[in-house]
Amino acid sequence: MENNGIILNILNEIKNGNIPVHTDYNLNLDMWADLIEYMHDRTYIADVTIYWFGDDDTYYDERVHSVDLSKARLTTFGEKFLIEEMN
Repeated sequence: MENNGIILNILNEIKNGNIPVHTDYNLNLDMWADLIEYMHDRTYIADVTIYWFGDDDTYYDERVHSVDLSKARLTTFGEKFLIEEMN
């Protein structure tokens, strides 16, 4: 599945009240975080949190620790994008 297809699928999952996870799309956690950050930067989604190991003084790694989509929601722009792309 190409990135645009994955993005549409994730938006649809969030719209339906589901919490997608990276294993659903065969992505590693770093790739997942990059994709979620891309969607957040484009204002498709809001209320997402990406935790990096580098956020903690104990870790000196810039790798992703976890991605929290439990409060994720579509923005008006994300809903519009989803509708336009699905038609």
